[in-house]
Amino acid sequence: MALPKTELVIVATAKAKPGEEAALEAALLEAAIPTRAQRGCQLFELYRSSQDPAAITAIERWASDEDHERHLQGDHLKTLMTKFDGILASPPVIIAMKPL
Repeated sequence: MALPKTELVIVATAKAKPGEEAALEAALLEAAIPTRAQRGCQLFELYRSSQDPAAITAIERWASDEDHERHLQGDHLKTLMTKFDGILASPPVIIAMKPL
């Protein structure tokens, strides 16, 4: 089954500073609730790396680029970015993908 060409998939990985793993998990879980309720959000799941417990990856699927852009402007995401300042070991790695 082919995906609509307008869909956008995001794979975003954030790595916590040593000792900040629980804070990263809590911040991401808090942001997940309003994210999942946003128009155009088809999937938002969080996964902890088996190889590196400090790393959490979000797998997101959005109906369109516009829906994802609206998500990026949300207050809950701005709050998350503020929390990231104190708990991330490095900037998140974010990969955006479109279906073939």
